[in-house]
Formats: sequence, structure tokens, C-alpha cells
Amino acid sequence: MTRQSFVSHIVWNLYFHPLSGLPGPKLWASFRLPYVISLWRGRLVYDIFEWHERYGDVVRVAPNEVSFSDAGAWRDIHCRRPGHKPFKKNPVWWGEVPGRAESIVSASTSANHERLKRALEHCFTDRALVSEEPLIQRHVAKLVARLKEQAEVSLDCSTVVNIVDWYMFTTFDIIGELCFGDPRAFDCLENKVFHPWVLEIFSYFRIGALFSTIRFYPLVEKVLMRLLPAKAMEAQERNYRWACNKVNHRLNLDVAQEDFMSKLVPQLDTSVGQSRTTSPDAMSLAELHNNAYVLTVAGSETCGTVLSGTTHYLLENRDALRELTKEIRDAFGSANEMTFGSLVALPYLNAVINEGLRLSPPVGGSLAHVVPEGGDTVCGIYLPADTHVGVHQWSTYRSSRKFHDASSFRPERWLELSKKDLSSPYYEDQRTGVQAFSVGSWACIGKNLGMAELRLILARMAWSFDMSLPRVGKRVEWGSQKQYVLVEKTGFDVQLSLRHG
Repeated sequence: MTRQSFVSHIVWNLYFHPLSGLPGPKLWASFRLPYVISLWRGRLVYDIFEWHERYGDVVRVAPNEVSFSDAGAWRDIHCRRPGHKPFKKNPVWWGEVPGRAESIVSASTSANHERLKRALEHCFTDRALVSEEPLIQRHVAKLVARLKEQAEVSLDCSTVVNIVDWYMFTTFDIIGELCFGDPRAFDCLENKVFHPWVLEIFSYFRIGALFSTIRFYPLVEKVLMRLLPAKAMEAQERNYRWACNKVNHRLNLDVAQEDFMSKLVPQLDTSVGQSRTTSPDAMSLAELHNNAYVLTVAGSETCGTVLSGTTHYLLENRDALRELTKEIRDAFGSANEMTFGSLVALPYLNAVINEGLRLSPPVGGSLAHVVPEGGDTVCGIYLPADTHVGVHQWSTYRSSRKFHDASSFRPERWLELSKKDLSSPYYEDQRTGVQAFSVGSWACIGKNLGMAELRLILARMAWSFDMSLPRVGKRVEWGSQKQYVLVEKTGFDVQLSLRHG
């Protein structure tokens, strides 16, 4: 591109592009590079939040991208509207790694997504949740037992731990057995260290961000792909093959056990060649491999993020922690009474989790989609076809225009009294805008399982320990950690004291 054509391109983007009338930073509207640099730095979520605070609910954040922080955008972008074409997922962010079958998050067509969703949702029905609960209970009990062991050897019956690591040990062990049928697939809780596979996964989203930014430049994509670190790419492929081998091993086990594979094997296409001889919804073995890999990553990292963030905010808000602890200990005579069903009924526990999802969502940015052919409207604004759009969650959830005391952890905003009492400072909070599991046909199929896991782990921790911040230890400012799709979590120390009485 010559200097003259580059200048002409910027002038077009600023003054003649169909999106030129929308508010936003002029530099970012001129060309994509500022956006890319922000993403590489892990600052994109926070930079776009600043733009929303300055410009409002609709911000042009790149020449062909518009970010929304309006709750109504969830409906317009993610839900089916009569007379409107669906907004497909943005292939820049959700495109599949070359050579792999499509997964439920990367499906390039609505039809393929719906087919994979029908196959996978057998793992997440109410009936499936009942059958999977003993497995999850066992791992959570092991978490508590390991932490108690460390506290019991101390004279004051307490221990200081990196709570982020322990939460991640637990979520990976749970998803490892659910996906691969192997209770020791990762064995993090037993060994008190991360499995090498897990350590490699921590770079998964940073590599994914690099992949995505390269796709913004299709003319030089092949050249840029060759510049990616070879060792990092080899590690990702090695991790993927490990997961495939674990799936194959589980398929060869002639045992009856309640895990994801027990629900997915009947959905497996057993035909040879290109045509399906089983159900039209059946998955190929390659699809099973990739979807198991995706479920393993998504089912561990997301819950670990919310648990860590929620615990951080509870420790910073002692009144909320006391209220949660009281509710849990008053409700149960023993930890064994805590079931998925009984925990659903605890209002403050659920309020704590909802507030945790607001301030520490698994995905701080947008779940990116693309305006369909012919163009369409979002929040009443017409956008041309192929415009990149999304609801920016960090901006929607933390806006002082939408939430009272928006930056503070206030679980009471989710209680029924706050929703009904006109005098409550939280009465007008726009709670419907908080959709950490997304909405519509692309909503997370594992929401009920994820919520059950969050309730159980937080409840068992509050039941078993008096939690506090140690006088000396590693601290973290949750809203300043780097984000590459998910949060690049920094560990922080928590003092756990065995409860009295």
C-alpha cells in the first residue's frame, strides 16, 4: 500500500465509511492496528471500557467494528428475531484451527452449530446433572480435605494458600473426569501441582489472540502465521493430540460410568466414508475429539475465573463474606447436606455468584458476531453487512449509568427485595444486561452445570473455613489483570482457618 493510498484509506474510514457517524476514538476508527496492539498488550477490555465511559453505549472501536454496552444488544445480536437473519459468530475470533473438525464454538453455519448442540446437550440436561453430581461432589470434598490437611499441621490451625491455583486444580480435575472418564486425568489435587497439559493450556488464549489478530489481515495471513513461535504452536498441537488420545482411551473402556462420554458415545457416527448411516445429528470421531478438547478448556478456565474473582471480592468486602458464611452454616447441619438441589434455594449464595459474574465474568470482552448479508439494526442503529459487533461485557456490567455503586461488590443488588423495593438504591440496576453465559442459540450449554459447581465449591469453602487476607502475602487487583479472551489470572494468597464450633 502506497503512502497516498494509505492516507486515502484513512480519510475514507473517518469521513465516508457507513460507520463514520458513530462516536468513538478517531485513531481506532482510522485503521485496525491500535485495536490489535491493545489486544496484544492484554488491555483491550479495559481500553474499550474507557471508550464506553467516554462515548456512551455505542462505540466504533475499529473501521468495521462497533461495540455495544446496551442490554438490548443481547437480543438484537444473539437472539432470533422474526424477519431478521441470524448474526453469525465472527470467524476472526471463532474460526477453527486448520486441520481440525468444527466444534460447538467454531461452527461456521447455524445448521452445524445446532447439530453439534443437539448432540452435546445430552451432557447437560437435568437428568445428566443428577448423574454427574456424585463425581463433582467427590472432587470438591477432596479440595476441602487437602486444604484441611495443610491447616491441621499448623499450631493455629490455619494455612495460607494461593487460592487461584487450588480452584484451578479442582475445576481441571472435575472436567478431566467428566470429559475423559479418568478420575486421575490431571490429578492436580492429589499432586498439588498442575499437570503439564494444564500448564500449556494457560497459553491457549494468548496464542488464540495472536491467531485472531492475524486473521484481520487476510492478504498477509499466511506470511504472518509462519512468524508465530514454533514451539508454542507445537505445544498446542501436542496438547490437542493428548486430549484426542484420552478420548480414544475412554471409548475403548468397557465400563459403565456417568461422564460426558457415556452420553456422547450414542451420538457418535459409526459410518465409514462421507455419508452418515446413523442419526443426522451424529458426530464424527474428529468432531468428538475437538469438542471434548473445547469442553475441557471452557469447563475449567471459566469456573476457575469466577471462583477466583468472587473470592477476591468477598475478601475485600467482609460484610458480604460474613453474610454468606452465616447463611451457609445456618442452613446445613453438615457439609454432606449440601447438594445441587439444596444450594439453589439459598438467596445470598446465589446473589454472591451473580455479583461475581458481574465483576469477574469469564469473558470480559465481546462474544463477537457479524452483521448478516443485507445489513441489519442493533439497538435501532442500522449497520452494513459484515460489520463486527458484540456486547462488551466489562463495559455493560461496570457502567455507573446502569448500576448503583457499579465498581463495588454488592450482592444485595440481586436479592428480591432490591428488585421490588422502590426505595432501594439498586432498584433501577439493569440486571438483565448481565449475561455471562450469553443468550440465544449460542448461549453456553453448560450454564446449569457451571452454576452448580460454583455454588457447591463456594458453599463448601465457606462452611469449612474462616477465610481472610493474610497480613503478608500476594495480593491482586482483579480489574487490572491482562485479558486474552479470558483473564490471565494472577494468583493471590488467602488465609484459611479451620472453623470454630
